[in-house]
Amino acid sequence: MKSNLRTALVLVVTTILIIGGVILVKQPWNNSAGVSDIDVVIDPDQPAPAVGSLAPDFAGVTIDDEVIRLSDLAGKPAWLIFGATWCTNCRAEAPDVEAAAQEYDGQVRVLSIYVGESVDTVSGYASRLKMTHTQIPDPVKEIASTYGVMGLPTHVFIDSHGVIQKITMGSISKKAASEVLDSLL
Repeated sequence: MKSNLRTALVLVVTTILIIGGVILVKQPWNNSAGVSDIDVVIDPDQPAPAVGSLAPDFAGVTIDDEVIRLSDLAGKPAWLIFGATWCTNCRAEAPDVEAAAQEYDGQVRVLSIYVGESVDTVSGYASRLKMTHTQIPDPVKEIASTYGVMGLPTHVFIDSHGVIQKITMGSISKKAASEVLDSLL
C-alpha cells in the first residue's frame, strides 16, 4: 500500500514538473534567441521595410506629449528600438541602450517605441530606469505594424538620408550598437 502511494505521488510530482516546464518554455520571456514574439497585424500588400529601402514615415506621441515624425528627423541618423516593458530581453538591454543614447546625443536620434503599451505604463517604466532618450508608446501597434515587427526587441538603424542600414532582432550590446551608429555618422 505504501509503495502504491509513493508511486502515485512520484507520478503526480513528475507530471506537475513537466507541465510547469512546458509552460515556462512557451512564455515570450524565455526565448533562447533573445526575442519575444508579439502579435501584430500586418497588411499583406504592405512591403516589409528592408535594408537599403527608405524607412517608412510614422508619427508618434512621446510620453512628454511631443509629436515625433520620422520625416522631421531627416539629416540625422535614427535608431528605432521596438520593445515593451514586459519584455525581459528589452529590460536587460535598456542600460546599454540608454548609455549609447547618451553617448550619441546630438548626433543620432534614439527612439524607443513600446509596442502595445500605454503612456502611463511607459512613463513609469522610463522613470524607474532613468531613461532620457525619446520614449514613444505604440498602444495600437501602428508603428510596429508599419515596420513589420514580429519580435521584441527589434532594432532599426536609419542613416541621415532616411535609408535603413541595419535591422536586428534580439538584444543588442552597447558595443554592437556603437559599431552600427559609428557607421551611420
